[in-house]
Amino acid sequence: MSLELSKYLNDVRKGADKFQRIDINGKEDKTWRKKWLAKVVVALIAVGLLFLLRDGFDKDFVSFASTTLSILIGLFITAVIFSFDKFYQPLDDDEEADAWKKLLNTQAYNYSKQFAYITGYNIILCVFTLVLLALSSLFPEASSIDIFSLEWKLEEIDCEAIILFAMASVFLFQRFFVLYWLLRIVYNTLFVVSSMVKFMIDKIDRQ
Repeated sequence: MSLELSKYLNDVRKGADKFQRIDINGKEDKTWRKKWLAKVVVALIAVGLLFLLRDGFDKDFVSFASTTLSILIGLFITAVIFSFDKFYQPLDDDEEADAWKKLLNTQAYNYSKQFAYITGYNIILCVFTLVLLALSSLFPEASSIDIFSLEWKLEEIDCEAIILFAMASVFLFQRFFVLYWLLRIVYNTLFVVSSMVKFMIDKIDRQ
């Protein structure tokens, strides 16, 4: 079961990354800029924010972010369910369809996959971010460690120092991934909304 779950999650992640580079006509942009630029920029912003949040996330931020993510999960799940048969309806007989209908069908097919993959990936990111934010609520003192004020002295290494280093490392990664995933959720949401509007406008113009 766990192997299947990891496979499904990985498939959604790969699909979301792929369909962010594919337009509705099925043409894929394989340039470095399209594939990595957004991720690099988001990662750099997250690293920069780490230095501003030296004491971790306060209770108000954890509460606000958790509530917002919970609402987004509900909205995204509803959007995926109700959009299942709204954007794409396969042709009854593809062989007899003219070239124009086939093009429209291909565009609707590609957009439906793009919407499903990216929205589904957003749901996964929201869930993972909620799990990481829960660590701040479960371990408030440990999560508020000022990681950048710690010093590593070889002559003072003992069991307590090792435990402190391990805790600091865990919460450093926790802060980074919370910030990184939150920014990715914002980016993906803006992407899927703007692409949906463009698809709908193009569809209206063809009427």
